[in-house]
Amino acid sequence: MHRRTLFKAAGLAGVASVPIVAAGCSSGSSSTGGSPTAAGSPDGTASGEVSYWLWQDDATDTTWQNLADEFNESQDRINVTLQVTPLAQYQDQLVSALSSGIGPDACRFKDWWLGQLVAQNAIEPLDELVNAWAGREDVVEGLWATGQVPGDDTIYMLPHQFVTIYMYYRKSYFEQIGMDAPTSHEDVLEACRRLTDAGQNRYGLDVRGGAGGQDQWAAWMFSGGARMVDDAGEIVINDQRAVSVNQDYLDIESSLHAAPPGSITAAFAQVTANFQGGQTGMLIHHPGSLAGMREALGDDLGVIRMPGDGPTLGTMSGNVVLSSSQNKEAAWEWISWLSTREPMLTMSKSPQGQLPVLQSSREDPHYQDEALQVALTAQETAVSWPALPGTGTVANATWSPTIQSAFLGEITSQEMLDRLAADMGS
Repeated sequence: MHRRTLFKAAGLAGVASVPIVAAGCSSGSSSTGGSPTAAGSPDGTASGEVSYWLWQDDATDTTWQNLADEFNESQDRINVTLQVTPLAQYQDQLVSALSSGIGPDACRFKDWWLGQLVAQNAIEPLDELVNAWAGREDVVEGLWATGQVPGDDTIYMLPHQFVTIYMYYRKSYFEQIGMDAPTSHEDVLEACRRLTDAGQNRYGLDVRGGAGGQDQWAAWMFSGGARMVDDAGEIVINDQRAVSVNQDYLDIESSLHAAPPGSITAAFAQVTANFQGGQTGMLIHHPGSLAGMREALGDDLGVIRMPGDGPTLGTMSGNVVLSSSQNKEAAWEWISWLSTREPMLTMSKSPQGQLPVLQSSREDPHYQDEALQVALTAQETAVSWPALPGTGTVANATWSPTIQSAFLGEITSQEMLDRLAADMGS
């Protein structure tokens, strides 16, 4: 079989096996070879079966299957089949499948997983194909970095769906305390002081120490000027700047007592209920909750960029081609087609959708909404979790118990960040 020189052979020796075994088809499909078209449209020469794995936030939505059907029906060379796995088990199942040689040809992927699998040569470099792709210039330039690992300018992931963290606030509450919408961390802390009245069951901000709270915290850290890695890819999340920014976050609970009861273990449902129910005056989240917030609060809902001098957090759900695939050319045709304008808009506007990564998609009338413009503007400078081998472990496992210990005063801000830095680099 002819292959592009880009597609080097790469094994998976050393990929850790996990107990969960993935079901589904093997990536041992055949291809007639040839190169995908530069535009990523389904009119090239590659052919064969493409196994594509993904998770769905809404299991009832048919958008992904509809897109696969559209792609398959648009040509008679490539047939894409989908395997859906819940996000909670997705990463473990993918690693297990790859270590057993039965992984997919391509898959949906989160930016913070790159460090682990790139280190094991499991993800195919895409630079050559990206540079030849007609859609390359349509991708928001800064988002290419979400498909790279620190210290390496190789592109391993094609951007697809993006989220930027911003802040909601209750306009009426800020009118009552005589403050404008916060623009800095100092403003947030002052608002926490003025808003909090335990006797009235009103507080400033949930610190969200439970599931998903790592992204809220990371947005606070980045917007306060902290960095997780420097330009050389060295871990600096435990430097003095980061320790100070983190201490301010810890103080919302421990010193100001401006977070509601249960906040240090709270997850999305609780912090959302607290904000919509009037228990908190501010909430750090993203456009995924915008429709529900508007329905609950109407004109009292304010949407602003993440307060602070630095960027906010952005997280990417992109697409990768696996090095173990026997049908990489066809896999590239599929994932690059997904990142063209019309499929992008279809996905971005669906129940599964986030922010589109294409400039042309951002021009669609749907994205002229004021709140979405806040998110899209923030998208241009947003920073992602660094793609280090231990980032997934930190974000998914060790962050919550570590920050909970810091909230309780069992460890200091420095000790908390030292632990996270050690885990991130492991």
